[in-house]
Amino acid sequence: MKYFEFIKRLATFKKYPLFRTVPFRYLLLNILLLSIFIALPFITTLTGTVNTFSNLSEVSDEIPEFVIENDEYRGAEKLLSLNEHEILFTSEITRDEADKLGDAVLFAFLRDGIYINEIQNGTFSYSFIGDIKDNESLGQFVSSQMSSLYFYIFIYITIYVVVIYFFIFTLMLFLSLLLSFIAGLMKKKTDYMNWFKIGSYIMMLLSLPIGIIAVYTETFYWVILAVALIPYIYYFKKLPGQKKTHS
Repeated sequence: MKYFEFIKRLATFKKYPLFRTVPFRYLLLNILLLSIFIALPFITTLTGTVNTFSNLSEVSDEIPEFVIENDEYRGAEKLLSLNEHEILFTSEITRDEADKLGDAVLFAFLRDGIYINEIQNGTFSYSFIGDIKDNESLGQFVSSQMSSLYFYIFIYITIYVVVIYFFIFTLMLFLSLLLSFIAGLMKKKTDYMNWFKIGSYIMMLLSLPIGIIAVYTETFYWVILAVALIPYIYYFKKLPGQKKTHS
């Protein structure tokens, strides 16, 4: 497939000028893959949380009695162990104090809202789960609404990836314009779209190890992007010089 031929050229430093022939659809595909790789840690964390929450039915008899009134938790204090994680029920901790919770706490019913571990801005008001008003409705939700929850999670992840997609597209467009401008000042024959095309391959390939490492270590090693300088510099050196005009 021609798509993989360009990857081979990038990795072997061969025929870089031919990146100008990359179809625009390949560029869009690269940015999509780049967005997914960057979102990979978030996706795995969110799906893992939902999977663990779906197993709450295994300990349904241990769920404490509680009610949600005026967006506040009123009920017993309890900590449930579930698949190496913990589910906390408490009225002593607020969302502003969620940083006090241990790493093992995957999900928590707090005084004024819920907490979901490892999700940016992972605290939400109880209106976020309006169908859950007490321990009985929680049990019913877990047993009957999980299929719908997976659908909403899919929509949420899709929106998350789309937002990253447009952000990266815009960022790489401006980067390509900047690099093309600099190359022009250096008297090189250049076009921003060619920078855009080769840059999409470079960033897509480098984002793969960044995403995989982040899934297992929860750390983004953005320093890996420094490797991008090598093909960028090589491509710059392969650009032909501008023809001199005689007046």
